[in-house]
Amino acid sequence: MKNAAQLYEDIMEKLKFEPSVDASHITVGVNGEVVTLGGKVGNLFEKYAAERAVKSIAGVKGIANELEVELAGDYQLSDTEIARAATNALEWNGILPRDQIQVSVEQGCVTLTGNVNWWYQHEAAEKAIRRIRGVKSLNNQILINKGTSHLAQEIKSQINKEFHRHAQIDADRIRIEVDSQGNVTLTGKVHSWAELMEARRGAWSARGVTHVKDQLIFD
Repeated sequence: MKNAAQLYEDIMEKLKFEPSVDASHITVGVNGEVVTLGGKVGNLFEKYAAERAVKSIAGVKGIANELEVELAGDYQLSDTEIARAATNALEWNGILPRDQIQVSVEQGCVTLTGNVNWWYQHEAAEKAIRRIRGVKSLNNQILINKGTSHLAQEIKSQINKEFHRHAQIDADRIRIEVDSQGNVTLTGKVHSWAELMEARRGAWSARGVTHVKDQLIFD
């Protein structure tokens, strides 16, 4: 296990190495295996790029992303301009359903509402907004439509098969529970953030899933 000094050094080197992140105004706090990111970044995409970079580091088991988005002058847009750009980004995204997602903007903070059929569409909408200039924060309230023909046991079987065929997931260490509403609960142990994220992704990929509750812990 890395000590705090070693983990801090790895994190700072990773942030400096990441080309999409300007680490000059980012602070890092290490408490055991939990990392707190503070300071400022220039846009929302950079905030999540920094988080993603830190998650890839061995020894990190928790992240508090407290980075603030401070937009440069040429990145400042009105709420109307942001709303128009966000609407266009969603409309031109070929994997999103038309007229199913609504956008509201207040002081640079974007809220998404509506319904989609798949989790990957929920994530695609969020990623599209993160790249828009002028966005300071994002609240994704898009809901996943409940499937009517998928029983809990069928969903569990789909997820279990995906876990067993996935090279990064130790399927025997993860327990899967599914209720009649399509809510999935994952419990058990994983080795890394990468395995945890793949387990979440695998659970969400099953047809009929409406929510995934992750109770996985690191060993």
